Amino acid sequence: MCENEQVGSFRWGDDMNEYTVVKLINNVALIMSLSVFNNVGHLLFKVRGRIAQIFDGVTIGAVGIALMLVPLEITQNLVIDTRSILFSVTALVFGFAPTFIAASMTILYRFSMGGVGMGTEILIILSVSLFGLYWRNYIVSTIKNYRVASLYVFGVITHVLMLLCFFTLPFEAAVDSIRSMAMEILLIFPLGTLLLGTLLIAQNEQQEIRIKAAEADTQFRNLFENNHASMLIVDPKTGKIKDANLAAVNFYGWSRDTLLAMNINQINTMSAEEFKVELDKKARLKRNYFEFKHRKADGSYADVEEYTGPLQKYGNRLLYSIIHDVTDQVQARRQLEASEDRFRSLVERAPYAIFIETERRFVYLNDLANQLFGTKNAEELIGAPLKDRFHPDYNEAIHGWFMDLTEDHEMAPPADMVFLKMNNTPVDVNAVAVPIDFEGKKGTLVFAMDTTQLRGLERLKKDWEAQMRQQQKLEAIGTLAGGVAHEINNPLNGILNYAQLILDQIDAASDSATFAQEIVNETERISGIVRNLLQFSRMEKQSHSLASIYDIVENTTSLIRTIIKKDNIVLDFQLDKDLPEFKCRSQQIQQVLMNLLTNARDALNEQYPSHDERKRIELRCHKLTQDNKNWLIMSVTDYGCGIPDSVKNRIFEPFFSTKPKDKGTGLGLSISYGIVKDHKGEILVETVENQYTTFSVKLPIDNDWENTEGIYE
Repeated sequence: MCENEQVGSFRWGDDMNEYTVVKLINNVALIMSLSVFNNVGHLLFKVRGRIAQIFDGVTIGAVGIALMLVPLEITQNLVIDTRSILFSVTALVFGFAPTFIAASMTILYRFSMGGVGMGTEILIILSVSLFGLYWRNYIVSTIKNYRVASLYVFGVITHVLMLLCFFTLPFEAAVDSIRSMAMEILLIFPLGTLLLGTLLIAQNEQQEIRIKAAEADTQFRNLFENNHASMLIVDPKTGKIKDANLAAVNFYGWSRDTLLAMNINQINTMSAEEFKVELDKKARLKRNYFEFKHRKADGSYADVEEYTGPLQKYGNRLLYSIIHDVTDQVQARRQLEASEDRFRSLVERAPYAIFIETERRFVYLNDLANQLFGTKNAEELIGAPLKDRFHPDYNEAIHGWFMDLTEDHEMAPPADMVFLKMNNTPVDVNAVAVPIDFEGKKGTLVFAMDTTQLRGLERLKKDWEAQMRQQQKLEAIGTLAGGVAHEINNPLNGILNYAQLILDQIDAASDSATFAQEIVNETERISGIVRNLLQFSRMEKQSHSLASIYDIVENTTSLIRTIIKKDNIVLDFQLDKDLPEFKCRSQQIQQVLMNLLTNARDALNEQYPSHDERKRIELRCHKLTQDNKNWLIMSVTDYGCGIPDSVKNRIFEPFFSTKPKDKGTGLGLSISYGIVKDHKGEILVETVENQYTTFSVKLPIDNDWENTEGIYE
């Protein structure tokens, strides 16, 4: 839209005068000229590189400026043209670079014109261009069919965006503009978008077809003329030779013109009956070539392998033939067949998985190799690339292994590696390889032994050894904690006794008595903490007995309260009144609670390193009756970093931890899980990443144990 002072204006809904019709025709002609420029670009640039994109952008920008010179007036000060069609289709068909250039040119020109509608028109150019780019990058790839329908929908949405841009005008002008032209724009302009988009897309597709056809023809001529193998092109209906390369001329001894005048039956000496036998042999052996005896110009004969295939050329369906002289090989092959039969008999009976590769492709597998790779028969892998059956992590090492074997021509040393079954399941193997000549080619004979079970046992052994070392460390820490607790108790008793003596000798109403009483109180508090620590560190087996959840919570929080307070964490615990005693190993339940509180503290400190009002741990406990059985539910909630879904299912695995190695062993939740299961309970987790985590421990009030030794110490 822009200011318009031209005479002979046209208003939607009024009769068109000759001047307006000319402008309308000019608008249509200008946007359709884009297809002409597109064809010119195809002629000038075979590859749509940077220069071609600049050419496209400049020509499209020129068309956009030209459209601004022949607008249609909507109201006294507002005009319209078909730039919305131009720029939306440009973005859709040509992409970012040409659209950016063309839009920049048109925006700069419109800016130089000024006027009331300048901002609105620039916004329209930007919005339809961006929408076209969005549709190109995110919508087109999802639509396989219905191109016409999708282009029409694209046109409708584009011009709805255009109408919305009118609201950047004064409200009355915007409403008047939309009322006067909305229906015509939404009916006519999407059809223009459909027409122009269909035309340009068809042109680009035809250009791609022409380029690919030209490239294919060039590649064929290069392959045909420069190939060292003899090649003939034959009409399958008549047998007439349609073309021959230089290698065929040299091989047969006839000139090219003579060959083109000959029939293939003048070269191939095989009768119709013999050809049928060879055809059956080719199908039975699943070969892609024939074995013929061909006549040469000097009257001699040569054994050849002829590879044939269909070819669409010269407007007809023809056959290409690639001929290899195998006269010497035929004799050698007969000699090899006997030795290969003996070799196969030996390999098939070997107790190892054995396969042979040539040119880094499988050419032979024995039965155990088929079992190793999970194939029903060797044909599934014959001809397949060797690297596809090696684990990607071992590709470089295996490549070096084979290279050393090729260069040294000696046996490759035994190596541990990982193969992949046909379903990509990894298989641990120990392999040895030796160089070999197989069917006339250099190759490798590989012996492989499945060591998956052995490796699994080794890993299990290492895990148990690590677990035992960790257990020893924990026992040592417990012993140390018990020793420290005993050592602290001795001076504490002295402090307590001396404070009591002071109290006995002074006036009970004096300040000194108050201070002495505080010493007694704090000493008793420290003594309680030491007592809890000593109890917590004990590793002896404990039978199940009735315990109070209140005592367990108090004893646990007394050990951790100071640390939590130091980290500016609020510990909020609410326990229902009159909770019954329940049968358990109290030290183990205290250990579970301690671990959950410590994990909650770590999560809060990770999420909020400094003071934050959300640094809060909630401890709740209540009774639950379910299925005629009484349960005690204890839950610990923190509002820290949460647990990612990717690791949620692994948090109870031994030695699994998301904490750094110096801050976590990965045993806390695993041990807690075992303790709760031993108590015939459940431990559940509910979490939302970066919001909260709640661990709920569900314990039976009566777990049916009667003073029986447990498995946890």
